[in-house]
Amino acid sequence: MNFDADILDRTMKEKAGARLEMWLSICSRCGMCAEGCHYYASDPRPEHVPSYRIKPLLDLYRRRGKVTMEMLETLRDVCYGTCTMCQRCTMYCPHGIGIAALVHAARGVAAAMGMTPSGLASGLQNALEFGNNLAVTEENFVDTVEWQLEELQQEMPDAEAPMDREGAEYLLTFHPRDIKFYPQNLYNYLKLYNAAGVDFTLSTRAWDSTNLGLFAGDVPAASRLAGNVIAAAEALKVRAVITAE
Repeated sequence: MNFDADILDRTMKEKAGARLEMWLSICSRCGMCAEGCHYYASDPRPEHVPSYRIKPLLDLYRRRGKVTMEMLETLRDVCYGTCTMCQRCTMYCPHGIGIAALVHAARGVAAAMGMTPSGLASGLQNALEFGNNLAVTEENFVDTVEWQLEELQQEMPDAEAPMDREGAEYLLTFHPRDIKFYPQNLYNYLKLYNAAGVDFTLSTRAWDSTNLGLFAGDVPAASRLAGNVIAAAEALKVRAVITAE
C-alpha cells in the first residue's frame, strides 16, 4: 500500500502547534500515567503505557514526514487499538500532558491517509449518509418511536413522543443501537421524561448522540455530524440538547 506524501505533509502541518510539540518534547517517560490507564491495568505490557502511545506520532514529527508505510501502520494500530481517549492518564501525569489530544492528532493523520479501521470507517460513512451510524432510515426511526409510544401508552395513557415540535425546552438524542437493537431503552427514556413532566421533542433527522468523526480523528466529518444536531436544535428553537446513552 502506497501513501500520498503531500497529504501526509499537509496534515502534519495542520496538526502541529506549540502545545502539541511541547507535549511531545517534555514527556520524561516516568511511567506514572500507566497507573491511570485501564488498558495497562488489564494487560500490563509496555506498549499499553500511555507515554508509549505518543512515540509513533513523535517519530513522524522527528522524521518531518519522511516515513515508511510500516511507521504509519504502527501509528494506526497504536492510536486506534490501545486508547479510548478517556484522559485518565493526564490526571496522573506530573507535566499534565494531554495524551488524548495527541492520540486524536495521530488519528487525524491516520484518517487523512485513509487508514481508519474498517468498522469505524463504515459506521462513519453511515452517519454521514443516513444521519446515524447504524444506517437507520427516517421511516424506521419514526416507526420505532411510534411503536414504543403505543406500548408506553398502555401504562401511561397520556404519554407523548412529539417529533419535530418547535418551541420545546429540550431536544432528545439517542445512541442508534437503542433504536435499532434495544428499543426497550427508548421505552424507558420516554417513560422517564413523561413521568418527570419534561417538555421535550425528538428530531426525525438529527437524533444520533454519537459522533464517529470525533473517534476517527476526522475533524471535518466530526464538525458536520455535530452540526446536524446543532442545526436541528436551532430550527426547533429548543433551550438545550439532552444526550442519552
